[in-house]
Amino acid sequence: MPLFLVTCVYNEGVYENDFRVVEAPSRLAVAEELLREPYRWYDFLNRSFLWDGVEAPHWSAAELLERIDGSYVDGDSRAKLSLYEIKEIEQCVSARAATP
Repeated sequence: MPLFLVTCVYNEGVYENDFRVVEAPSRLAVAEELLREPYRWYDFLNRSFLWDGVEAPHWSAAELLERIDGSYVDGDSRAKLSLYEIKEIEQCVSARAATP
């Protein structure tokens, strides 16, 4: 099953709590999870100004995915929420050398 990198970042820096890696069959499935468990994703949804449409919920998973793709950074007040499929995981050179 594919892995997805979920990010929610401002343009003023990147911190470890701005990222999560989730396992899901598709980007749409990740959006469904955000709707199913919105409080688990509250920080991401709130910082990207998507919380109001998710809490009720007002949007379908497809609509939420569209809103996520349209989210944007606005200085340090609004964060961009993004979903990226991880296509390759690279290993550090030192880790490869240590592997027999």
